[in-house]
Amino acid sequence: MAIHQSMFSSLIGALLTNGLALSMGCSNGESSIPVKPVESPDTLVTFTIAAVGDLMCHSTQFNYAKTGVDTFDFTPSFSLVAPILQQADLAIGNLETTLAGKARPYSGYPMFNTPDQYVRAVKQAGFDFLVTANNHSNDSGDKGIVRTISILDSIGLGHTGSFASANDRDSIRILDIKGVKIGIISYTFSTNGLPLADGKPWLVNMCDSALIKKDMAAGRAKGAELMIVFYHFGEEYQRLPNAYQKQFVQHAIDCGADVVLGSHPHVIQPMEVVAGRRSNVDSVFVAYSMGNFISNQKDQYTDEGVIMQLTFEKHLPSGKIRLAAHNNYVPTWVYRGVADQLKMHIIVPVSAAPGNDTKAIYLNDAYQSSISEAKKHTDAILHTVVPK
Repeated sequence: MAIHQSMFSSLIGALLTNGLALSMGCSNGESSIPVKPVESPDTLVTFTIAAVGDLMCHSTQFNYAKTGVDTFDFTPSFSLVAPILQQADLAIGNLETTLAGKARPYSGYPMFNTPDQYVRAVKQAGFDFLVTANNHSNDSGDKGIVRTISILDSIGLGHTGSFASANDRDSIRILDIKGVKIGIISYTFSTNGLPLADGKPWLVNMCDSALIKKDMAAGRAKGAELMIVFYHFGEEYQRLPNAYQKQFVQHAIDCGADVVLGSHPHVIQPMEVVAGRRSNVDSVFVAYSMGNFISNQKDQYTDEGVIMQLTFEKHLPSGKIRLAAHNNYVPTWVYRGVADQLKMHIIVPVSAAPGNDTKAIYLNDAYQSSISEAKKHTDAILHTVVPK
């Protein structure tokens, strides 16, 4: 945040006046009493990041969202969480599908191809940035990868993780959030055995320690003051991180990461705050897996997700950044369109659950119980200590 000229002038004027008065009062030749500078509130800038896990689109989801021939409306899916996402200065999540268009049929698991209206609803909900490196990045081949990027560009949604060219891959994404430069890099452990097109290894970022180190250095060289690493890794449906996850998290920290976010297990895993090796922030925040933000998965815990809410403060005179709050989060639960009253997938924030105005007549007592359980599960797992 820039210092307002009027406030700056007033502050300097006050300091000069006080100093002059003190100096004039010393008629015996004694030295002036030094005036302690008064720090303006404008020397501190606060910014917030909201992060979520997997944004999936199974066939049931787009069938419920269909409103006509090749027309879809996904906005109801995000209506209850949109106010929360829109409050953040930066909202980020993992787009776990492709946008290959009508050249091939729309499809869900195991080879995702989603209508373009899906990401339009995602943007309208308040997302600013999506990562696209995941095990489904290559579901529709290199043409699907390039078209996905094109659609995201056309609607003004930032992205990284999959790329249209080698030069695009080497262009580290740096965002300006309230005057603070934030770099984002993203990697996946797999593309489900689907090889990338010959001669195009740059299509999707894979988990590669040398590449991560190179990208981290490139981000810092471009002026990034805070670096976010978003991994797609881990074992599906496992609620604790495995050795592979811990290894790559530590590598990111060793390379200078300030925030490490994770997705892929489709269930929530713990978060922790650790000391950084080369971090530009006083503490490094790690979320091993943020679960499903939206999907049609039915296994235990897969209808539970979380909106991580991180608050940072930058002290402008020193340039130092502090993780001011990391323990704020909103547990979420996915209504999967089961009730006759509404055939639609809806992300329900627990903060707007029983006793509050959800405007959701389709949430009967059984669903309210599931929402309450989701909060209990989320609170418990997020604060579980990660085994060494």
